[in-house]
Amino acid sequence: STEMRKKALFWAGQTGTPFSRLAAMYSKTRETEMKDQMIFVFSQRHEPAALEKLMDIAKNDPDREARRKALFWLGQSHDSRVSAFLADIINR
Repeated sequence: STEMRKKALFWAGQTGTPFSRLAAMYSKTRETEMKDQMIFVFSQRHEPAALEKLMDIAKNDPDREARRKALFWLGQSHDSRVSAFLADIINR
């Protein structure tokens, strides 16, 4: 079921699955619920690649809701790169 897959994805993100593997999964899935869960999982990872993936989603994902959710989680970050990224979006 989707719920079971979402839980498995959450725990994969929490238990050290390489981020490159998680990011590759995002590119392959078409299911909105799974993409939403992946965005959340990315937000919980404290590594540069996860932040970069969220910024990529916020800037380039064709799904408006995915971009919105990525922006929400980026707004929760205290990383200085996020401030510059958000300022760039605002000033477009």
